Amino acid sequence: MMDITYYIYLGVLTMAVLTAIVSLKKGISFPVRIISLLVLYTGVVEWSVFYKAEFCSDKTNVQMYNFFHLVQYLAFAYYFQQIIQLRFVQKIIQGFLYLYPIFWYVLVFFVFKLNEWNSYVFVSGGMFILFFSVVYCYELLSAEEPIMLRNCSEFWIAIGLIFFYVCGVPYMGMYRFLTANYADLAKILKIPLQISNIVMYSLFTYAFICQLTITKRS
Repeated sequence: MMDITYYIYLGVLTMAVLTAIVSLKKGISFPVRIISLLVLYTGVVEWSVFYKAEFCSDKTNVQMYNFFHLVQYLAFAYYFQQIIQLRFVQKIIQGFLYLYPIFWYVLVFFVFKLNEWNSYVFVSGGMFILFFSVVYCYELLSAEEPIMLRNCSEFWIAIGLIFFYVCGVPYMGMYRFLTANYADLAKILKIPLQISNIVMYSLFTYAFICQLTITKRS
């Protein structure tokens, strides 16, 4: 039986998907368009996982998540490449875009199996995205020209990512150990993870609404 937070997460994600569709039709900025497309892809993956869990005899979903993480982290990195100004961070992002697919391929197909949960893929990618998010917020808050954060879509996307990966990286890093040795604790700790998911996609939805407001004013 799935926890109630999972269904709330699906509902919030669906709201983010619908808002992303509307924002894509309205002509939003290119960086936020990347996140909108990623949210659409996330919605397809998560509803596919839900369908398999509820209606199919084969309930395994690790393969979908392994491929999802590759697409997700590359999309996030490409997004930050568009908005971060620091040159050395730009070089780090460029290196990540080149090397992470190789790292992912080796881990998924040689170290682990495609149908095995791979904590290293999640944790490594998550730490980079967390770093990029913090760097962007630092750039934004230290800028000489003041920015209206209330209407800054990129800021709210970064805050959502920080909130999620601060919770997600430690949990997913210990996931295999917890499920093998402390299954009940793993289930309890999954609730804060789902809550962080809910917060992140709520902030993504707000970011898309900000873009719609800007488009309407212009």
